[in-house]
Amino acid sequence: METKEPITPEERREFREVVGLFDTVDNLQSAIDDLLTRGFDRSEISLLAEDESTREQVGAKRSVELEDNPKTPRIPYLEAESLNEGKASLVGILFYVGAIVGALVVWTTRGAFAESIFAGVLTGLVAALIGIGVTKLIGGRQRSWARSQLERGGLLLWARTFTAERERAAIDAMQRNGGHDVHVHTAAA
Repeated sequence: METKEPITPEERREFREVVGLFDTVDNLQSAIDDLLTRGFDRSEISLLAEDESTREQVGAKRSVELEDNPKTPRIPYLEAESLNEGKASLVGILFYVGAIVGALVVWTTRGAFAESIFAGVLTGLVAALIGIGVTKLIGGRQRSWARSQLERGGLLLWARTFTAERERAAIDAMQRNGGHDVHVHTAAA
């Protein structure tokens, strides 16, 4: 019996994508916004996953060495609005939980309504301040991520494409917004 060799990209579990390198966070964000307005889904857009060991794992120092490497670790794109909503939710939830816990502790130990309200507000504010501190750490990590990549040659952006028309749209969006070394490559799923 003869086995059939995969002939289409889908059968070979391959896909095509456009990759570009950006010199500023603003240009990167403009290109992403342009891709989104052209109908690309957030799930089709990815960025370099940066940590201390990322480049060592792949064996590359400069960003251009990572563009077409199938082992390059990536992260999905998250909109700034989504991150801000998450940060606000964290602060709000911590305030709420802190207020409830503080009020219940005082209410059960002292039985005084006014003191319970005061304790709830106070513990809620303390918990919210902790949440604000955590959001500052998240913002610091984002800045560190961008700075680290820029020091090594630029910010990488990938956009998965399924048709020649979408490839042209992605190339145009990246080039119009300051991307360089923009090209199409085939990657394995």
